[in-house]
Amino acid sequence: MKRTSKFRRPGLRRASFLSVALFLVCLVASGCTSLGLPSPENLNDLHFVEATQVLDVNGQLISKLFEENRIVVPISRVNPYIYQAIIANEDTRFYQHFGIDPIGILRAIVVNLRRGEVAEGGSTITQQLARNMFLNQEQTLLRKIREAILALMIERRFSKQEILQAYLNQVYFGEGAYGVEAASQMYFGKHAADLSLAESALLAGLPRGPNIYSPYVDVNAAKKRRGVVLTGMAAAGFISDEEAKTANREEVITAGKKKRTVQASYFLDYVANELVGRYGANQVYKGGLKVYTTLDIKAQQIAETVLGDQQGAVLILDPRNGHIRAMVGGRNYQESQINRVLSEIRQPGSAFKPFVYATALNQGLKQNTLFVDEPINISGYQPKNYDKKNQGPVTMKKALRLSLNTVAVKLANQVGIKPSIDLAKQLGISTLTSQDDNLSTALGGLTEGVSLLELTASYSAFANGGVYSKPIGILKVTAENGQILEQNQPSQVAVLKPEVAYLLTDMLQSVIQSGTGKAAAIGRPAAGKTGTTDETVTAWFIGYTPDWLAGIYIGNDKRTPVGLTGGEVAGMWGSMMGQVTAASAPVEFVKPTNVVSGIPICAETGKIPFGRCKEIEYDAFIKGTEPKSIIEPFLAPFLSPKDPNPEAATPNEKNTTPNQPAKPPTKWKFPWFGL
Repeated sequence: MKRTSKFRRPGLRRASFLSVALFLVCLVASGCTSLGLPSPENLNDLHFVEATQVLDVNGQLISKLFEENRIVVPISRVNPYIYQAIIANEDTRFYQHFGIDPIGILRAIVVNLRRGEVAEGGSTITQQLARNMFLNQEQTLLRKIREAILALMIERRFSKQEILQAYLNQVYFGEGAYGVEAASQMYFGKHAADLSLAESALLAGLPRGPNIYSPYVDVNAAKKRRGVVLTGMAAAGFISDEEAKTANREEVITAGKKKRTVQASYFLDYVANELVGRYGANQVYKGGLKVYTTLDIKAQQIAETVLGDQQGAVLILDPRNGHIRAMVGGRNYQESQINRVLSEIRQPGSAFKPFVYATALNQGLKQNTLFVDEPINISGYQPKNYDKKNQGPVTMKKALRLSLNTVAVKLANQVGIKPSIDLAKQLGISTLTSQDDNLSTALGGLTEGVSLLELTASYSAFANGGVYSKPIGILKVTAENGQILEQNQPSQVAVLKPEVAYLLTDMLQSVIQSGTGKAAAIGRPAAGKTGTTDETVTAWFIGYTPDWLAGIYIGNDKRTPVGLTGGEVAGMWGSMMGQVTAASAPVEFVKPTNVVSGIPICAETGKIPFGRCKEIEYDAFIKGTEPKSIIEPFLAPFLSPKDPNPEAATPNEKNTTPNQPAKPPTKWKFPWFGL
């Protein structure tokens, strides 16, 4: 019995196809809109979904924000071998047809009839572009009709080179790469313009089956497919048979499949959220923006390493302008995407004390103002020092250096806790409430707490002559066409007098020189403050140099004790900032002209040393407020009329012994008077 083919009456089929083709042309000519197609006006530009590039402060690519990883390039930046290979294997009559190719379709029908299966498609490059850009992949007759109509419309509006360029930038090559440039970098680690013939042929063979022919999936299948493409190129006359054979003998050498690791993930989320708020998600993830950020990728890597496996957060800023240099929101982004720099509100402990001391200096108190460190009871509030010991009479500078709780509370009681809270608010702390108007706030016992972002940024005023710099992460954003969409300048406000900021910085330098933050010493001028909360739930260190400001907190998400103190976190800060600043020369804190420093003071009397003194510190004063020796009038004829502190640092002068207490001026040394 003779088998009947299911593909009977080919003449009728050819006639039917020609009728359909003619019908489609008529539809286009009459402006068909009933099939859910984009209007002709929407086809004036073949616009692509392109990834947004995020760059660090040095112009280095950090990562891309995308739904489709695509880098759009003009056809002039694509090796001709690539599009020749695609034409030879996808659409040999590309330059002859008008969007749909009746001859190509008939040829595909014949091939499929002979093989008894669908072995070859009839879609042109233009049809594939129409499908990829405007339609879905559903296998229905209606979609085929839409695709054909769109192909005809595209051909009427664009040149062949424009269509080919669009296709090269649109097609999917596997491994998450859309477009020929992204694919070239994904598979070979080079630009599309730099590919060899063999590499171009392998790439051109991927769109038919990216998950089958990827060299990362099956290198033998990739080689076989490359051979087919090279044979097609030779048959089409793009290359000679000998060139095809030579290229086919080449080994497949790829860039190596890398696990996609995103640098600075928490910072990228921070930037993406800022951008989406301004431009919308569609523009951010599909608009091909270029985002120039403040991030220093080297500092970021150092910060991530220092945090290691401990839960917490790290933030590095430039105190001179608020630029975010590094942001580590947790130990493992895959484990948790919560950015602890922004979202975690925690008790700051003694890291809050500088607001109280700055308020005191602002009200005219001096570094050598004397307080007695002793057990206290203020309306039932009985704070104790961390070590449960008392020092007796101490200067204000020594009290901050040793982080004495009793003195901080006495000081807040004297100058008022509300002015201290108001100052903190002026310096960017937004989480303070009316319930914080009590003396425990002086020790960082807040109703809610603070974020690392705001607490670290608040110290920028101490480092920068009293000028607070709001944190900023984005410098500039440009559109796909290069148009500047935004260009940001520092947001700054003068909150403290320069001399008050310097006096506080001088006090906080002593914290690192010989106080609770000794582990933070980095061999150059630096200042900072430790903070440890009750039960060691959170440990802090916020520290700065004239050009770097960094905050670290360590604390478990479940608020269980971490077993660390602020002094130990100071060691982490020192390790991190030692590396961050290693390539730069030490810089002195700029001293206002109306400030004198290095004045010897007896730490238990607050006066110029006379006779026996257990501990001498070297204080800074606004000129005219420094203490006078009781014998100075008698020594006046022997003293130079110049500044009595000739060794004190002046602006831009290098300190030869950074982080060491200043030596007393030689002209004041009179051993027989204890001076």
